Amino acid sequence: MSVKKVSHIADMPTWFNLNKYEATRSFTVDDWVNQLGHRLDIQWRLSPKRIAEKSGPAYRHMLSKFETIKETPTLPIFGPEPWAVENEIQTDGVSAFVQPLKCGLAHALAEDIEQYYGLNEHGSLGLVAGYSVSKFYKDSESYMAPLVPVVIDLNGSDVDIKKDFNRFLEQARVHAGMKSKKSHITPRELEKLQDYNMLPYFDLMIWCAIEGRSISANVILSELFTGDSEIYKIGEPFIHKTLKPFYQKLNSRFIRALERYQQPS
Repeated sequence: MSVKKVSHIADMPTWFNLNKYEATRSFTVDDWVNQLGHRLDIQWRLSPKRIAEKSGPAYRHMLSKFETIKETPTLPIFGPEPWAVENEIQTDGVSAFVQPLKCGLAHALAEDIEQYYGLNEHGSLGLVAGYSVSKFYKDSESYMAPLVPVVIDLNGSDVDIKKDFNRFLEQARVHAGMKSKKSHITPRELEKLQDYNMLPYFDLMIWCAIEGRSISANVILSELFTGDSEIYKIGEPFIHKTLKPFYQKLNSRFIRALERYQQPS
């Protein structure tokens, strides 16, 4: 299928209006985590490997989420978790680096794994059942690929468990291709989310993925940066050399680092 290019402002989607994003000027770090994380999830669900049929319930559910975004793009999405249970293992936030596997994620994983690999004539996964969940994340190009779930047998001593984990961690990093490095957000990167109009740009990229379209750099420049004389003076090179590279950094690693951002004192 050929991709249709939006080369004129007149061909922009009628739902798009930069004024809808005015509230981003007062966004807190939590607001950015909330909004970007939600869009990252939608973007992942648009992957051809993730959705077998565009008429399926998962695809329709994703479209309904995006319809809400198009109407009110800065509306808060996630509230406090109402299903917190007493006497649970406590963690440092919903994206803690170490946390127990929740039943909701286990259920969603089971459905995703069945859909991705498929069941055999006996109604089982067959040999695929022996694959690690981290292999599934990698195969399906999941935005959760940096997560490597493990099972800990507490019958072992602390010393033996920690030794096993150190060995596992070394292999997991090789598998994921991710080295141990400090991940942090600079104050300037936080400012760029607003200065570069990343939320409306993100929404336009989701729209392009759904509609099979692309938008010319000139149109992006006119729609997002007419009011910014410095960027407008740079012109289309700003879109190719600055905006797109920064947009590509907005992955799950960036979101998790943003969640831990601390305002300089």
